[in-house]
Amino acid sequence: MKKVAIALALCMGLSTLVGGVALAAAQRAPLYPVGGGTSDDVTTEEPSQGRVVINNPKGDVTLIIQGNVTGLTAGQSYDVWVRDLTRYTGPSTKSNSALGYYLLDTFTANRQGKGHFHLNILAADLPAGSYTLQVAINPDATTLLATEFNIAVSVGS
Repeated sequence: MKKVAIALALCMGLSTLVGGVALAAAQRAPLYPVGGGTSDDVTTEEPSQGRVVINNPKGDVTLIIQGNVTGLTAGQSYDVWVRDLTRYTGPSTKSNSALGYYLLDTFTANRQGKGHFHLNILAADLPAGSYTLQVAINPDATTLLATEFNIAVSVGS
């Protein structure tokens, strides 16, 4: 019994400490359809088509954004844009830095119309501070799905 209690305490300690870096609570945000092809018009009345999970582990990787998406066209490529990283200096495929939009990944939907992505944003590329984020999924120049523009995160603090 004592070994079980010690093992449980050890597991609980490891669940909040990974590699010597304290973890913050993950945030989950549904991906909703948008109207008019713009992430400014998120339709929360429609069922979500996946979700995004955001962690800020406060280490060399300051922000982790991962998503699972459903209801996509099989074999279609999709771009992952992150909005309001206004002070981001890391790599991106495309950007509109004045508006804080950055294309950070591309994925292809599988035969079931599902896709996923995983982003690691380094502390060296994103200054410490508070950010209000939005993640958008685009099959072309228009937005298909997006989270609401209200994911508040603090990084590097």
